[in-house]
Amino acid sequence: MSGLHRSLLFLVFFMAFNSANAVSPLTQHAVAVSQSMSAFYMYSLTEGDTRYQEEYQRYLVEASGYLDEFEKHDSVVASELKNQWSELQPNLKFDFVDGAGYIIHMSIRNEFRSYLDNVYIKVSKLITAETDLVNQMHLMTLDVEAMVARFFDVSSALYGSMAISASQDTLKPEEVAKKLRAKLTRMIEMPISDKVKRKLKKVDTKWAFIEESVVNYTDKAAYLLVYYNKNQINKALRKSQSMLAGV
Repeated sequence: MSGLHRSLLFLVFFMAFNSANAVSPLTQHAVAVSQSMSAFYMYSLTEGDTRYQEEYQRYLVEASGYLDEFEKHDSVVASELKNQWSELQPNLKFDFVDGAGYIIHMSIRNEFRSYLDNVYIKVSKLITAETDLVNQMHLMTLDVEAMVARFFDVSSALYGSMAISASQDTLKPEEVAKKLRAKLTRMIEMPISDKVKRKLKKVDTKWAFIEESVVNYTDKAAYLLVYYNKNQINKALRKSQSMLAGV
């Protein structure tokens, strides 16, 4: 590609980026729900580390705030979600049982999982409308956060990967991971700044490090490493968005 064509293509991406609407509050809600789920089950897996309790409580508040914001854009869909969310959220708490640790009732676990599936599917229908670069990066963040959330959900369940069958797993991590890899490859090949490319390559490396554990629900996965790396991926994608915006 010639230097002129490369410059023109970057200008198109830059204009699209700056003229685009803000990231959908529904997408932000889905990310926050995913983050709350990861922290929620990390609290259980770490036998009550209060750091994760503080995190999941903060993410639950953020998720509610984004849902309130989304209501201004689509009151019908928001009303449906808010009814489900208002019933679910108060039940997201553990009971401590001697010899068994932190326990959550299976019905609540299933409701939490079902809610994330539902909101993820709704966001997926917006992808064609969210084609600008910043939204694509935010959707990548959601893909990672949702897959990791499902990993912690399954890992913390009494029967592990047996707690959910392939037919029940509507998130389908293998398919999401394949699309995520393709998105990353395309973005890295775009005519964007070297600084952004380096951030995206960092995302690619860190995702490759945890992908097998997350997608295949590896029982021997190091939970802290998965949690740490997904947070680093989130930071790198947010930094990439800021660089593109020049802030």
